[in-house]
Amino acid sequence: MPSRAVLLSILVLGVELSVTGGKGEGQTSTVVPPAPPVTTPVVAPVVAPSGVTPVVGPRVEAIVSMRDKDPKSAAAVPAHKRSYEFTVKDDDWMDTGVVLGAGEVAKFTATGDVEMADGRTASADGIDRGWKDLLRQFPLNQAKVGALIGRVSDMGASVPFSIGASDEVPMPTTGKLYLRVNTSSDLTFTGSYKVKVKFSPAPKVDAKSASAVPAAAISTLIGPDVFTGIPRRVSDSTTARANPGDMVNFALVGTKEQVESAFKAAGWVAVDKSVEEAILNGLLKTLNKEAYTEMPMSTLYLFGRPQDMSFARGDPLMVAAERHHLRVWQTDRTIGGRPLWVGSATHDVGFEEDQRNGNVTHKIDPEIDKEREYLLQSFDAAGAFSSAAYVTPTNPLLEARTATGGSFHSDGRIVVMALK
Repeated sequence: MPSRAVLLSILVLGVELSVTGGKGEGQTSTVVPPAPPVTTPVVAPVVAPSGVTPVVGPRVEAIVSMRDKDPKSAAAVPAHKRSYEFTVKDDDWMDTGVVLGAGEVAKFTATGDVEMADGRTASADGIDRGWKDLLRQFPLNQAKVGALIGRVSDMGASVPFSIGASDEVPMPTTGKLYLRVNTSSDLTFTGSYKVKVKFSPAPKVDAKSASAVPAAAISTLIGPDVFTGIPRRVSDSTTARANPGDMVNFALVGTKEQVESAFKAAGWVAVDKSVEEAILNGLLKTLNKEAYTEMPMSTLYLFGRPQDMSFARGDPLMVAAERHHLRVWQTDRTIGGRPLWVGSATHDVGFEEDQRNGNVTHKIDPEIDKEREYLLQSFDAAGAFSSAAYVTPTNPLLEARTATGGSFHSDGRIVVMALK
């Protein structure tokens, strides 16, 4: 039988797709957008001249990655040794106190057992989920129950990774190492894991790669003029009666493959494209005792066409009412020879009345800049971009209402990330 969580998600699809999904008119079938034309690049140079520091205007602010705020190599941290031993026994994240460098490789070996409150015993590799586990929220939905997991940094947007009894894990970014047992708040346990960790430095860059001229930071390649002609807001239809909705608050520079890879690395999932696809996917995941988080979202419009991609991050039991989600459109512009993508990111925090028709719709967090920062932090924690910057367009959007009547406010900036 499908789990209650999956049934709830499927039920809410009627709200998400038959009304407005929080911001626009929903669709019951997928519209395949035409491939956008590619024009002459709006910015020609890819690399800044040697020894020249480009002047960044007041409307462009370079973003310092957390990979650059802390020592780039863990060897530069005096307290960092080559090996450690930890005992993981609590039901929360354990701060090891060890600061690691991006690219550094950690080799984990874990022994011991934990006994769950329901009588099941697990090793660090974890055990398969049961039916009741589908009604629980785990720190890492992709890992087994009771498995040893880890993460780097204490940012809420950082993505945990599976470790198990033995594994080698390249650190995605610079930050503190955290460890924990993959259990939910209502599934207590006794016992512990003895974890040994050995570190090796990040692989050295070969001479050929090291001699190449590094790519210029995105803050030197982009400015407010790039967003001239790009609408500040999406809309709920392409008709004359269209209602303007969420603001365009992020941009990505990279190929389609780089965009998809970056979202995956940062813990975002590509959502299902229709109710039919959602029902099938939800049922299959339930039968496999896996969490379902790919609930579709409504179709919105930019450049007169629906979104090219849709991504979300949310907990399985909360995804019907609360989740981080966004839509992405490819523009007709390129930066340094790579496509420019723009999108709108919002955080659903519950339900409210659609002021156009009185139906139920999703309510977004009115402090919309928080979602822009969440997206930035998730990409940063995954090491998904090479550089990033805030750009304030010449006509920034500071305050408005969604297509359904909900209000939101912003400082007007767009975060731009050059993907790896």
